[in-house]
Amino acid sequence: MANYVVERSTGWALTHPLTISEYETLKKLLKPDFEDMVPWYSGTSTDLFKTVFDLMISVTLFVGRFDMRMMQAAMNKTPDESKSSDLLYDHLDGKDELWFDFIADTGDGGNSTYAIARLLAQPSLVVKSDDSRLIFPRGELLLIGGDLAYPNPCSFTYERRFFCPFEYALQPPAWYTPDHIALEKPELPLGVSELRQYSGPQCFMIPGNHDWFDGLNTFMRYVCHKSWLGGWFLPQKRSYFALKLPNGWWVFGLDQALHGDIDVYQFKFFAELCQQKVGEHDSVILITHEPNWLLDWYWGDKTGKNVTYLIREYLKGRCKLRMAGDLHHYMRHSCTESKEPVHVQHLLVNGCGGAFLHPTHVFENFKECYGNKYETKAVYPSYEDSSKIALGNILKFRRKNWQFDVIGGFVYFVLVFSMFPQCDSFRILHEDSWDGRVNSFFNATWNAIFEILEHSYVSLAGVLTLLTVSFFFVPT
Repeated sequence: MANYVVERSTGWALTHPLTISEYETLKKLLKPDFEDMVPWYSGTSTDLFKTVFDLMISVTLFVGRFDMRMMQAAMNKTPDESKSSDLLYDHLDGKDELWFDFIADTGDGGNSTYAIARLLAQPSLVVKSDDSRLIFPRGELLLIGGDLAYPNPCSFTYERRFFCPFEYALQPPAWYTPDHIALEKPELPLGVSELRQYSGPQCFMIPGNHDWFDGLNTFMRYVCHKSWLGGWFLPQKRSYFALKLPNGWWVFGLDQALHGDIDVYQFKFFAELCQQKVGEHDSVILITHEPNWLLDWYWGDKTGKNVTYLIREYLKGRCKLRMAGDLHHYMRHSCTESKEPVHVQHLLVNGCGGAFLHPTHVFENFKECYGNKYETKAVYPSYEDSSKIALGNILKFRRKNWQFDVIGGFVYFVLVFSMFPQCDSFRILHEDSWDGRVNSFFNATWNAIFEILEHSYVSLAGVLTLLTVSFFFVPT
């Protein structure tokens, strides 16, 4: 009782300072040590240069040659993967009901990520709907759809941009140490003998393209070999998984890597699961990082062929919901009445986990997928607001990213500064007619090209470097 009185009175004193100076000092002490948003276009972040380097290495050297997903399949202890406890989790199917939350694209700015994590951590949320009040309990299960930390996966970004905000929102157990490595998962708390008995919030997640820039190394260390994300328990052992939920519902978490598709071993696991365990009248929620239904429509492409084949030939109408991130907005489409078989009933994108905002109005005309018609049920920001925000970038982008002009101007100067003495540009203006000026301009340009090749080695080296980097950066 004495300890309780001391703790309560001390806490009240800390939150009720006597003077303004004490208040300012206290505010600095209590302010969370969060990272700022990633300066994507400033050109001054070393993390961004490392991201570009890692992406070039991953795309050029490892794509098609080494795949961590195949390594995970080779390390599986159970020959029949559809029965493997490393991939299939059925500890939640005995419940009468289950609430879960889904987010994606976290770990950009500390404040924005914490704002989402704090909402997820609340015991309940009260939402006003017309004249009624809806009370939503905290999800027993948190599903994260990839891109856990930006701009590149490493110990710093995962710890500071991802784990730190979630730990502020919901603290892990007092006995847990951040440096701990889980040798045999799940590492259950004392007094809990099996995963079914654990009643606290749990988390499962899939990697996104940003998590694959280092070949999935950081994701494996911090997700598959750690036991806690803040106060959320992490039973997960692999980068993809299947969850059996109550009342005949399933969750398939797919790992698309940098290919935008699942590998053959992953396909085999989920296909056998559909044949052997998923009932004829069961319902499946499919999670991928990329919403290829939107991106394929926008780019006029066809990606994720293995995922599409799994949906059409094995799930056969049992996929009721597809969820994805990658696009940093909220958008939900539902299938309208159709004479054709409905492969997926609902399509949902929720990339609002704390990253910067992507536009929605560019997808306003999306209406069809898998041969079925869809209509927009909810979108944030609205198409109108998205257009207005995009128009604001004309002026706001330059003001926010003024460093980009400085860096870009310097790069341009390095590329062209040795051309100016050779161009004789003032002579062009002295011509009497427009035809003479145009001819002088093209002659000066042609002569300048040969001058660069013969004498201006700095500009030549800069141009060749830029062309080489651009060539290797473009995916094949």
